[in-house]
Amino acid sequence: MKVNIIGGGLAGCALAYVLKNAGAEPVIYEAGNALASGASGNDVGLYNPRFCAEYNAVAEFYEAAFREALNVFSGFGDAVNFDQCGALHLITNDKKAVQYNKMLQSWRWEEGDMCLVSAQEASDIAGVEVDYDCLHLPQSGKVSPKKLCHAYAQGVDVHLNTPIENLNDLDGDVTVLACGVSSLAFESAQALPLSAVRGQVTYVRGQGALSNLKAILCYRGSVSPSVDGVHSVGSTFQRWLDHADVLADDDVANLGFLFDAVPALKGVYTVEKSWAGLRTASRDYFPVVGQLSEGVYISSAHGSHGLLSTLLSANTLSNTILKQEATVSNAVLSALSPQRFK
Repeated sequence: MKVNIIGGGLAGCALAYVLKNAGAEPVIYEAGNALASGASGNDVGLYNPRFCAEYNAVAEFYEAAFREALNVFSGFGDAVNFDQCGALHLITNDKKAVQYNKMLQSWRWEEGDMCLVSAQEASDIAGVEVDYDCLHLPQSGKVSPKKLCHAYAQGVDVHLNTPIENLNDLDGDVTVLACGVSSLAFESAQALPLSAVRGQVTYVRGQGALSNLKAILCYRGSVSPSVDGVHSVGSTFQRWLDHADVLADDDVANLGFLFDAVPALKGVYTVEKSWAGLRTASRDYFPVVGQLSEGVYISSAHGSHGLLSTLLSANTLSNTILKQEATVSNAVLSALSPQRFK
């Protein structure tokens, strides 16, 4: 089966990877001049499951996505800058304390996979002074989304600088819209409640205490251990902006969130570079994955957890397209379905 994939970001490349491994013939059509030329083009991406206090279909999806992505990322290894450095989620208020405690009870992960640690234990894990108790996920970490897209697309037929305006011009058996909010340009997707969310990441040269950071710290933003001496600090969340231009004020905001959450890291840092992208979100902040019309499917609205959700969505969509048995529950399929908005 030949499958046209519109979009060469994480959603499209992950689907191509899964389809190729399943024996299908994926073809990627990317409007830009390179894979990962949009919101998937960041150098550093953090992989964490989306947290839910209750174990519902959303939690089931992200738990499975985390397990699957961890297996694939570790297999790619250095080719995608895989670093299982662990993540500490700071418990900065009572609301987070309640959420994380409920999550520990309802998700029932092993203590070695998810546990609460004291501020002192968190400081020992992180290598820097942390003032809050934390939820610790030792298997979380980081990869390069840009390199991941290229790893996914190895051996796949890719057409760059090829914007598609009419799906009827394509000769494949089915077509998948994996082009984020640009999916709205096609008639079959126009009714979906998709919107762009701008995010900017700041890359700073490590110095002082920051140079000792050994684990990802997550708060209102996040900061990661260095890659070649440079740390990723981010990210903004702006639904009201529709451009990917770098803003100096956003670098100030990213560092301000860091200093507020981790005072031990206050300092004057050299900003090596900044990066901004437009992620796609749905009205309920959950991916939209499934069939839109005869021969047309979609994988979109992966938001800030796209490193995880795009891969499991690719597997789910591949099973649907190739008429194979689903590997997720009916509850998850219903939660992902574009039909949920009708």
